[in-house]
This record gives sequence, structure tokens and C-alpha cells, in this order.
Amino acid sequence: MPADLIDKPPQMPWRLRFDWDCLIVLRRSLDAVAPNEGCALLLGDCGSELRLRVVWPCCNVWRPGLQGLEEQPGCGDGPRPSRQTRFALDPREQIAAQRWGRQRGLHVVGSAHSHPGGEPHPSSNDRRWAAADGVMVIDAGVRGLAGWWMERSTAGPASAPATLAKVHPLSLVGPEGAALGNTGLSVHNSRCRTSDDGSAFGA
Repeated sequence: MPADLIDKPPQMPWRLRFDWDCLIVLRRSLDAVAPNEGCALLLGDCGSELRLRVVWPCCNVWRPGLQGLEEQPGCGDGPRPSRQTRFALDPREQIAAQRWGRQRGLHVVGSAHSHPGGEPHPSSNDRRWAAADGVMVIDAGVRGLAGWWMERSTAGPASAPATLAKVHPLSLVGPEGAALGNTGLSVHNSRCRTSDDGSAFGA
């Protein structure tokens, strides 16, 4: 996501609060395009606690050679890149969401996407392609839903291909403040931490 299209909060929030309708829209819209990765923008209230008010589903417009999302050299050992393992947000949708939100006092605080068949952790490409500080929510279906703060401001310029954004796990809670894991939903981030270099791994 281009840095100038994120109405980024001034600092990392301590948790991310979901309204129930946002959670339903998020999970259903991301699941609807499986086995491809789904994606969405997240709009909400900024502060030490971010409250999501609107999930803005987007089309995954990733294609080979998409400008700004170059593949890391020497990473061709895995499956061939496709929309099943990559996602990109349409900049026109980002602009529309930003304008719509500003008219209603809301901010684009980050994005969400799915990892069909994967884990709810940011991949190296997620970290490499992050353009600004902001929230990233990853839905891995039965393997869980996790929230992350992507820290680009201290990781070096986004234009440097080898530079990875640092990631920090965010607690996900429902509208009453209860952890989403206590509601019967599969939420994975409470058991994750980050290593010294900012990469995420499970406990």
C-alpha cells in the first residue's frame, strides 16, 4: 500500500478492537475468493486503541511484474507466484476508501488479507512490500486470525528490496473488549512474538 494513502496512527496501538459486523465482513469477503488471497482496507478511529469501524473489501490486482512489488531474487524455489500466494490492492480503491472515510471522520489504518492454507503470520513479501507503518490483519482460516503492526519507519527505505518491515503482534478484541480467542473464534496472535530482527514466530 503506498505510504501516502495510509492515514497512519502516530504510534503503534496497544490493541485492535473489532465491531462484530466488521469481523463478519472481513472473514466472509476474504474467504469468498479462496483459494486466491483476498484483501481489504481497514478504516477506523485512531488512538492508543484502534477501533475498526469499516472493512472495505478490495480486488486482488496482483500480477507478475507489478510495479513496486518485485520478487526477491533467488526466491524461485517454491511454488510459482500467483494470486493464491500474493496480493496487491488497487490504488484507485485505496483513494476511494480514503476519501469516503475522511468524509465520515474515519481513517485508513491499514489492510487485511488472507493466507489460504497458510499461517496468520506476515510473510517475507508482506514485510518487504509494506510501504508505511500501519495495521496488517491476516486471516488463515482454521489456523487463525492475527493482527500485526508493520513498522516501516525504522526499517529503512521501502525502496530497498532487502529491507523488511519490523512486525509486532497486536491483541485482537471484540466490541466489549474481550479477546477474540475467548469468543470461540480461532485467533492466533496471542501466542506469537517477534525476534530481535523484527521477524515473527510462534511460541
